[in-house]
Amino acid sequence: MTVVNIVFHHIIKELKGKASLKCSDKLLPINATVNEFVAKLIKNYSSKNPTQGTFQDDPDNYPFQKKVESYLNDGDFLAFTQESMKILERAIDIPTTTGGYVVFVHYTEKNVDFLITAMLDKAAQFTVDDENLDIEKLMTLDVEKLARANRLNIKRWQDKDILYLSFIKGTRAVSNYFIKFIGSTDITSSKENFDKLKDATNRYFIEKNIKALEKDKIKDKFKAYFDVCFDQKKDAELESISSLINDQEPKAFLDFIKEKELEVSGKIAIHRKTDFDSFVRTKIVEKGYTLFFDKSLIKTNKITHIGNQIIINDVPDELIKLAFDDEKTS
Repeated sequence: MTVVNIVFHHIIKELKGKASLKCSDKLLPINATVNEFVAKLIKNYSSKNPTQGTFQDDPDNYPFQKKVESYLNDGDFLAFTQESMKILERAIDIPTTTGGYVVFVHYTEKNVDFLITAMLDKAAQFTVDDENLDIEKLMTLDVEKLARANRLNIKRWQDKDILYLSFIKGTRAVSNYFIKFIGSTDITSSKENFDKLKDATNRYFIEKNIKALEKDKIKDKFKAYFDVCFDQKKDAELESISSLINDQEPKAFLDFIKEKELEVSGKIAIHRKTDFDSFVRTKIVEKGYTLFFDKSLIKTNKITHIGNQIIINDVPDELIKLAFDDEKTS
């Protein structure tokens, strides 16, 4: 990991108060302390299982993305961050919000450029004076409790990839202003996020040698859980999914994702039941036809196969006639 640019700004705001900005007029020098801080920031960010998404398709109302474009064109990181703070100042103008320290970091890893924007609070820490053994209280940046942050994969964004922007999706409305400031959304990417989750679970099943019968039971649990999330208008959460896979080792799937460095969203919004179709339905597409059916029909032998023939059993006569009679008489 190589830090390219980093700067801190401060947005000052009390509950029910108006926000004001204290912006730095210089970038931080990149040294061992900065490198250690950024490494810890990245590690903590990744540990939150951020949601994968995109920018809102409305750069006029969500202008942060335009500021990033300007920076990539002119290379003025300080100006980009100062202009971005003005956007944050407008977004945070809500009675329930408080201010904090905002860090912007441009770094590279494995020849890919990333931009992290995060808002940090101070927390009390304690130390002992080595001379007189008195206790002292220090106010330090609380990187552990990272709740408002996003990361842009610049290469994916420029390549017009489906998912290029990740963000921490808090459970409280107080964090929503930060998502609005960045212009992050997962509305258009729910299906892609479920597809990534399915790929990760399949890899896990293979590595752990989970048998077909056990996989079917787990997938039944998935469907029931996703249905409840949809009905209650809640996000599907990766921690809950991990527990459904193995309630005796509820963190095992999470650990697998981290070990394999898989990009799976920590929370996935469900806007339509078709968003999680890849878990409950099979789709076969060939020239001239599309076959789309619930996987549960395989278990009941409604749909079977012999070799490369797919057989649909017990189809009502009227549907057979509707599908084939017109062709026979034409």
